[in-house]
Amino acid sequence: MSRKEPIYQTILSALILELNTNHFRKNDPFYSESELRKKYQVSSTTVVRVLNMLADQGYIYRIQGKGSFVSKFNRGTAVRITDTHTYDVDEEQVAILVANQTTPLPTRAKFTAESTTWYLERLREIRHAPFEFSQSWYLATLIPATAMKKLRAVHSIYALIRKHAQLDLSRQPFEQEYAATCVPNQRIADYLHVSLDTMVIKIERWVFQVEETLEYTVSYMLPNYFGLALTSDSKSVDPNRIR
Repeated sequence: MSRKEPIYQTILSALILELNTNHFRKNDPFYSESELRKKYQVSSTTVVRVLNMLADQGYIYRIQGKGSFVSKFNRGTAVRITDTHTYDVDEEQVAILVANQTTPLPTRAKFTAESTTWYLERLREIRHAPFEFSQSWYLATLIPATAMKKLRAVHSIYALIRKHAQLDLSRQPFEQEYAATCVPNQRIADYLHVSLDTMVIKIERWVFQVEETLEYTVSYMLPNYFGLALTSDSKSVDPNRIR
């Protein structure tokens, strides 16, 4: 066993690798304390410490008198998300409907209370058929006021920010959530040319730099234009790592 790091850390890393393979599935019984003591030839104190750390990180849950169980499968696996939309992006048109610095920040935006933002409303179309309405808040320092005076000339906010702020938002850390819901109000329904009871895909996106929020966007997309493909890189346990 490697002595370059604490024993408990080496065991923890090995077990996380094992949890990220097909060896375990969600709610499967996990190793008992006695099994781990024998497996790694370590003390009860070390085993309990490792199990507690796995529980704290969400890999397992422990039930008194019954043992430990797997709570999340492939928690550490890298996942690649690909947009599988069926339309031709070269035919896409984007119109900026509203741009101001007065629209209040929603609570879910995660900006600081002191942040000044640009608020934008956009409509995406294919062959003049609208399919997505979005509301966005961007940190005000990313977009110069002069650029907002010529809205018809703006086709990409990301390109505008890349030009003026020397920052590529597409390469920054982000979070994105999806939900199936109905059109939230009549105004958005009118923009999308649908009724209020029409099902849409709600997409929320947060973009960060260090701990600062740069963008919050909430979009409503017609489901026939929406598609995602998820792929992952599986991880395997190196049997020679622990002896």
